[in-house]
Parts: sequence; C-alpha cells; structure tokens
Amino acid sequence: MHNYCTKCGLMLCRHSLGLLGFAICFASLPAFAEEDKSVKFPYLYLTGAAGANNPTTRTNTGEAGTFEEYTSPGASAELGLGVNFDGLRIEATYALDASQLSGYTNVRGIDFDYISGGEVRKQSAFLSGYWDILRRKSWTPYLGAGIGYSNLDVRGFSDPGLSYEAFNRSLWGYQFKAGISVDVSASSKIFAEGIYRGTSRFDTNDGFNDWNNASWSSWGGQLGIRVGL
Repeated sequence: MHNYCTKCGLMLCRHSLGLLGFAICFASLPAFAEEDKSVKFPYLYLTGAAGANNPTTRTNTGEAGTFEEYTSPGASAELGLGVNFDGLRIEATYALDASQLSGYTNVRGIDFDYISGGEVRKQSAFLSGYWDILRRKSWTPYLGAGIGYSNLDVRGFSDPGLSYEAFNRSLWGYQFKAGISVDVSASSKIFAEGIYRGTSRFDTNDGFNDWNNASWSSWGGQLGIRVGL
C-alpha cells in the first residue's frame, strides 16, 4: 500500500489549488500591481500556503535491532501572522502535514507493506525568521528558519501478520525554507517555497518492543500568498 488517499490529504490538495487560483487572480489585476511600491515599515501581514510533503525514511532502533520505516507523500498547509522589517521578517504560523505510513524493512532485512491504518497528522506551531535577499526587485528570493512545537499523531496500523498501537507525541519541531516571492502590491506577495521540516527523536512501544525513533522529517513545497494589513 503505497498511496495515502485520506480525506485530510485530499482536502489540503484542494485548498492548495484554490489558493493558487486566488493568487493568480490577484496577480492578474493590473491596477493593483501598478500601485506605488513605497510602503511604511514595519508592517503586519497575513500569510497562507498549501502544498505537498515527502517524509524521509526513518531508521529506528531498539533491543530487537534496527529497522527502516517508510511513509507515503502527503499534503501540507500553513497559516499565520508576520511582521516585515524591510528585508527581515518574523512569522508565527500553524502548520499541518498529513501523510500515511506505507511499509518497513524489518530487523532481518525483509520488506513489508502496511495493509491498513497508519494515518499521520503532524501539527506544528513555529516562530520563524526570514531574510529577503533582493527586496528592491519585483521578485525576491528568501531564506528562512524556524523552531517550535510539533504534535505527532499516528493512528493504529497493521501489516499482513501483526497490528500495531497508535501513538501521540509532543516534540520539538523545526523548519528550514528557501523560496521566491513576487510582488502583487507594495505589501502583498505571492510565493513558492521549498521546505524541510523535522522533529526531535522520540520513544515508542508498538505493543511488542520499545523503539527509539528518528526525527519525523520531510521535504516539501508550498504555494502561498502574503497580504499586508
């Protein structure tokens, strides 16, 4: 089972398409785009984005040995409030990453697919800083990093022979971003960005053994809009 077609994932994908269409409509308004580019700093803005995430392979260890676990690609979304200091920005955001466990290679090197369950929801609150590298251009590359709290909720799951217990963990979370934004007005932008998100390590018991789990991390990309207030 290597697909993740969950209701949450489909909803987030639809939100991503809707957000992109909204941003394109904004950008297609000539009068709006031709406004005076002068703006007073600092100013507040709302930010929203949606896209996809691709979780990394995790290597987990315990007394029984070491195994690798795989997760199917899923959907992501992020909403928040930011402050622009003319080239430097600070954002407080809520992020959701949805995916589904797909399978594992056990301690003896044998591959198994999960046959049911394994829905994953990682909800995070981040405080992030960004550097707009070429802020006097109509398009602006940027870099960012953030730290915060992540709640990892993994539903119960099973392979052809065994069923495993669900778990929920409160973890440290972090993210790194690189992207490019395009001016819509003096204080509003549309953007596309690449993201790496991760968590601290954590312990679990699947009903059979104790495990120390690697960071729940993923690569991803988002399309979004920032609207000045």
